[in-house]
Amino acid sequence: MTLKIGIFGAGHGGVTAAADLTEMGHEVTLYQSAESEKNLEKISESNEIILNGEAVKIHSFTREVEEAVSGQNVLMLAIPAPAVEKVTENLAQHLEDGQYIYINSASAMCSIRLRNVLQKMGIEKDVKVGESMSLTYASRYNPETNEANLLGYNQHNLFAAYPAKDTDAMLKVLSEMYDFIKADTIIEVTLNNGNPESHPGPSILNAGRIDYAGDSFYLYKEGITEHTVNVVHKIDEERQKICKVLGYEAVDKSARSERSGYFEKGKPLLEQFNESPILKEILGPTDLENRYITEDVESGLVLWASIADAVGVDTPVMDSVITLTGVLLERDYFEIGLTLDKLGIDIKDAEELNKIMIG
Repeated sequence: MTLKIGIFGAGHGGVTAAADLTEMGHEVTLYQSAESEKNLEKISESNEIILNGEAVKIHSFTREVEEAVSGQNVLMLAIPAPAVEKVTENLAQHLEDGQYIYINSASAMCSIRLRNVLQKMGIEKDVKVGESMSLTYASRYNPETNEANLLGYNQHNLFAAYPAKDTDAMLKVLSEMYDFIKADTIIEVTLNNGNPESHPGPSILNAGRIDYAGDSFYLYKEGITEHTVNVVHKIDEERQKICKVLGYEAVDKSARSERSGYFEKGKPLLEQFNESPILKEILGPTDLENRYITEDVESGLVLWASIADAVGVDTPVMDSVITLTGVLLERDYFEIGLTLDKLGIDIKDAEELNKIMIG
């Protein structure tokens, strides 16, 4: 089945997805907001993207929201989690009944956040909304050369809709684009986002190195060491405890990344990070105001800790990383970060939380 797909978010993932999905035979419209500072003139002039050395002509490139939404089967939001509310406000008035909204990002209960915006705006379109645990690609895009480098696919990407009763219907359509693994709820999807356990702890422990020479810092092959990897292990243990209380599969960081295709099998976690053929050559974070730290604490660790509090799990290491990040950046992440309360969720136990997610 050929799908009409509107992609919101013209970063590494969005541009790569536009070319890749076009190669699959879909009709893709790539949207760039007028506020974006990224130079995508080469795409706008020719509708072409060079994907792994081959020129791919997408259906269209636009800076008009209505054009990117109107008539599309699927709207893909390949955006950072903190941008969900703003992007939703931007496109909401143009939504059409029967559309599928897929949030292709590092999962942070973005589906609820999107629906909360629609409700606040009084938009009552019959749309289905869901998210995957992480971006479908490891990729990089260079706007100067117009080259997208698709390094690899996430081979075990959990997906759920909100409410979860819509998951099967969404997967029937989205399976034309990607191979997903069905999750029980978006809570399970969010708890399997690999970024909050991998990025903030090792990054802030390398704060001096990043401040001094961030432009030459590689987190995966340099910043994760025999000592900083212990923080990853401990946060992962806390995350697994939350999963168990909620009745979800609890798989450690190493095994999860192996089945996603990012880590090689049969090695200790430290070596898997340092030697990952997909991740090791990714530069950064080059400063402390980086998504690896700000987003993965604000929309990642704080949310995980909030879920843990709601279901009675202690998270001392998560809490310490949140606290230390706030000290370094001079802000209170427990105050500004994403919580169940801010999502409008007030629950008594794990069973009640799962019921809310199923719908």
